[in-house]
Amino acid sequence: MPSHGYIVARLYTMSESTTNENSSLLSDQSSVTRRVPGWVVVIAAILAAGFLTVVALDRITLTSKVLTSPGATREIGPMLQVDPANAFSAEGHIEMVTVKSNLQPSVLELFGGWLDGSIKISERHEILGDRTVEQNRTLGQEQMARSLDIAARVALERIGYDVISEAGALVIQIVPDTPAFRTVDRGDVIIKAENTEVKTSRDLGELVRNKAPGDNFSFSVLQIDGTIREETVRLAERDGNAFLGVSISTYVEMDDLPFDIDFQVERVGGPSAGLSLTLALLERMLPGELLGGMQVVATGTVDPLGNVGAVGGVEQKSHAVMRNGADIFLVPARQVEEAEAVLGDIIQVIGVETLDQALSELSLLGGDLTGIQFDSQ
Repeated sequence: MPSHGYIVARLYTMSESTTNENSSLLSDQSSVTRRVPGWVVVIAAILAAGFLTVVALDRITLTSKVLTSPGATREIGPMLQVDPANAFSAEGHIEMVTVKSNLQPSVLELFGGWLDGSIKISERHEILGDRTVEQNRTLGQEQMARSLDIAARVALERIGYDVISEAGALVIQIVPDTPAFRTVDRGDVIIKAENTEVKTSRDLGELVRNKAPGDNFSFSVLQIDGTIREETVRLAERDGNAFLGVSISTYVEMDDLPFDIDFQVERVGGPSAGLSLTLALLERMLPGELLGGMQVVATGTVDPLGNVGAVGGVEQKSHAVMRNGADIFLVPARQVEEAEAVLGDIIQVIGVETLDQALSELSLLGGDLTGIQFDSQ
């Protein structure tokens, strides 16, 4: 029995010893796992500081800079509302292209724009001039509304409606120290000269060219207030020819539209959709495939005589076209190189100076121009 008790006591002692040793080992392991290496702490601190810096930079805005970045291409057809009796469907579609303007970029966005070749950084005054952000937005909306109005009339003229009347030569600029300097004002419209009716700027130019330097030149002026006055000047000389001293364009009067045309679009302003709107309206109002089934993107202003004018942001618009795809990209003639620098051979870029030229290019690519009347001028 004593020996048995000894054995029991011995086992008990060994058991206790084993338990104590395990507890010590677990305690040591726990202390080891709780220690974090110093380099981990340093990296975590750096990452936290970097994150806080990024957040801070994103909250600091700059009012002296504007970022212009690629926008998107948008099919115009679904946004156009035309009298169903005068509308047709087509397989091709015409798209407008936009840019995004960030008028109050953060420091972080400015840094991103500096790294991104598709984003243009401009001084604020280059974009807004003396206008406020709200005034600039209002101006853009007014320009878009006028662009649609002109596009509708130019398109209707091409399919036989008479909604634009040429009514004289509009004075745009006056050359100092010339016969016109003290006799006409900007905004005057010369409606008659040498007893001949003046309908276009070309009419007035021909009448002046038919005179010699030193000849008297009589003309009638429609003033901004609607009254008419008569003037007579002695023509000057420039390069051996008679010279009046005015820069002019054709003045037009807008007649009522034969039916309603509306364009439902939000958050888009400016006049640069003129060409795309005109082509979209022609595509909608003609029974044939004007676009030949192609996906066409276009940018450029359009005046009442169908001339296509330059627009801003062609580089950024070209990036948008490349990202969204198209068969051809129609741009103002003098901005072809700017678009091709971005698009290369990926998408065909075609430069045009007039609506008629754009229509001719579409015809060469398989477009159906049946029903279109070209400008005889």
